[in-house]
Amino acid sequence: MKRILLATALVAFSAGSALADNFAGYYGNTVVVTAPDGKVSKTKVKADKTFETINADGSKTTGTWAWSTAPEACFTQVTPPPAADQKPLCVKVDVHKVGDKWETKSADGKSVTKYELIAG
Repeated sequence: MKRILLATALVAFSAGSALADNFAGYYGNTVVVTAPDGKVSKTKVKADKTFETINADGSKTTGTWAWSTAPEACFTQVTPPPAADQKPLCVKVDVHKVGDKWETKSADGKSVTKYELIAG
């Protein structure tokens, strides 16, 4: 379940342009993710190459991230300990600034996940 919530939060960073640091607007701020089922999680991507997600159930997921090939970043869950076969989640990163809102559709186009980048 945590992997799904983490993946949902990180899809927020899909389809981006290649800039020096596509995460620059994210540092110190929070991505609020509203899943298709209405559950809300919050993710902070930090300049020290770590991330923290507060899942909809209140639990916390943390880990590290690294640029794979900009603008693609890969996220590795550290806590809670991931399954032995869990691989890093790699996604393209869009440039966003505080106040931006955007959506992504599922592969089948039937569900929409909403995102907002807020201060703090």
